[in-house]
Amino acid sequence: MTRVPPKPSASRPRRSPAPAGAPSAEAPATKAPAAKAPAAKAPVVLAASRSAVRLVYDQEDVSADYASDRRFVWALARGMEVLRAFEPGRGPLGVGEIAALTGLPKPTVSRLTYTLAELGYLRVLHKQGRYEPAPALLALGYPVLANLRVRQAAHDHMRQLAQETGTAVGLASRDRLSMIYVENTASSALATLRLGIGSRVEMARSALGRAFLAALGETERDYLLERLARRYGAAWAELKPRVLDGIAQVQARGFCIVDGEWQPDVRTAGAPLVSLDGTTIMAMNIGAPGYMLDQARLEKELGPRIAHLSRMVAPLLGF
Repeated sequence: MTRVPPKPSASRPRRSPAPAGAPSAEAPATKAPAAKAPAAKAPVVLAASRSAVRLVYDQEDVSADYASDRRFVWALARGMEVLRAFEPGRGPLGVGEIAALTGLPKPTVSRLTYTLAELGYLRVLHKQGRYEPAPALLALGYPVLANLRVRQAAHDHMRQLAQETGTAVGLASRDRLSMIYVENTASSALATLRLGIGSRVEMARSALGRAFLAALGETERDYLLERLARRYGAAWAELKPRVLDGIAQVQARGFCIVDGEWQPDVRTAGAPLVSLDGTTIMAMNIGAPGYMLDQARLEKELGPRIAHLSRMVAPLLGF
């Protein structure tokens, strides 16, 4: 969990905001055209536009970016950071644990958790003196999925591809230094590999993440690579060449392959999904356990197919 400074102490020029007048919700789902066989020619990756810099916003930059912004509500930012402390599998948390995860003072966390519990977003476990997420939080996230046009349009094509190939197919968006699934489907033979919506994978170790990085402009990509280096520390010396190789694969042929890095014995191919105006980027992947899927099939069949699917649904991507 990235720490949020309790009080801004410095200022610097802020990054460019999102384009003015951008709508906050998408239009009703539109069916994508029927899939055609992948073209033999190596695909060209649509690069993100300069305005995609807003996608690489990171919480650790809040203090510097918004120190002089009187419109920025620090209490709200800290409250959201408290909610982010409750990750899947972490279980109920006490005030001290939340403070350690977020870097916020305990008195601040105590007031925020009380308020969030009063609003119904956290549930108090009185005997344990801890908090856990309450069902009301679903009301904040569900509209995102319901209005995500590309998710709705891609679902049937993803399911068809998974069934035809005996694989799992996913669609993900960036969240800080992770990729978060917004849609995932798998063949009946791979039910155990299906990840739930909201599941996260590491950006640096997944085909999804490397495909996403490949679609960014150089400035935006360097921004994230620097933060990944900070995240992994000494391990980055070994990991960085593999990340850069995945980026090069995408730029050369439209997809990259990751073998056993994301999960042992799982092979995946990933391709970027970039909106026509270049301001919104997601990624798609296809994969299966290594005993069911060899490298040659990923290279010759499944990689090109996931790259083709991403290009087919790209016109429906945008916010």
